[in-house]
Amino acid sequence: MRPATADDAAAMADVDRQSWPAPLATTADEFAARIAAYADGQLVAIAAGRIVGTASAQRITTEFLAAQSHSYDSITDGNRFTRSHTGDGEIYQLVGVGVLPEVRGHRLGRLLVDRQIELARSLAGVRRIVGFTRPAAYSLHATTPIDDYIQARDSDGNLIDPVLAFHIDAGARIVSLHRDFRPDDSAACSHGVLIEYTK
Repeated sequence: MRPATADDAAAMADVDRQSWPAPLATTADEFAARIAAYADGQLVAIAAGRIVGTASAQRITTEFLAAQSHSYDSITDGNRFTRSHTGDGEIYQLVGVGVLPEVRGHRLGRLLVDRQIELARSLAGVRRIVGFTRPAAYSLHATTPIDDYIQARDSDGNLIDPVLAFHIDAGARIVSLHRDFRPDDSAACSHGVLIEYTK
């Protein structure tokens, strides 16, 4: 794993296209803008000389987080970080992770997020590590109220939503639910969930 460079933007977009529903995938132009805004927060995983995974983050301020409407576009400056990232921001915001289908099953997504968390913990001035994630399977359970769904567990005690479980099982906690967070996210019925990892 290493920080991304401007030359990586197209390959990163290819990973995202294969990792996310089409309306949610980050484009090459958006990755290029993220790299220009905060290269150290854009990580790539390399295997056999090609990019097979990506993870993005930015630093934001407490005031910026509080002032936003908590939509994906507002909190990421339209997915670009140009106006949302602040170099000395006290909040490290995890934004997205993607892994090519052929390398799934090797915990690469977990390793990328863990590397971001490790980086955040090493940075002077960072006091919180947060991310807006998605209840990705909610459309399959939409008769359940969303407030109940994000806490729902199966008979073994595991969260039923796989994306929320990915974070909660690794030590994150649910902070708040945000309706109409990402209108193009039909699988999550547009909802977003703010999570926080311990600093």
